[in-house]
Amino acid sequence: MIETYQIRLTARNEGIDYVDEQDIYRFGVALTDRVWRVFLPGSKGEKFGMHELTEAEVSVVLPRIKQFLESRKYFGIIGSTYPVIFEQREWTDLRS
Repeated sequence: MIETYQIRLTARNEGIDYVDEQDIYRFGVALTDRVWRVFLPGSKGEKFGMHELTEAEVSVVLPRIKQFLESRKYFGIIGSTYPVIFEQREWTDLRS
């Protein structure tokens, strides 16, 4: 069985969404100093609740996000591509 998924940059390249048949995952992202930085933990589901990825999710979601971002080209088809790193950040719940 082939699993379908979609990845898209959101909010002027400040976030990245990963959507598959299971759920939706959202992460903060920034392109700084020619490096894509994806901030963990992200959120899972429609309510934006913090979610630490399971080992199974890490093995599927993060490699796909990495491949998506590393394949992004700027200035057309001949532009630069940039490496991806994943950074742990402290989660701040703005609702409290």
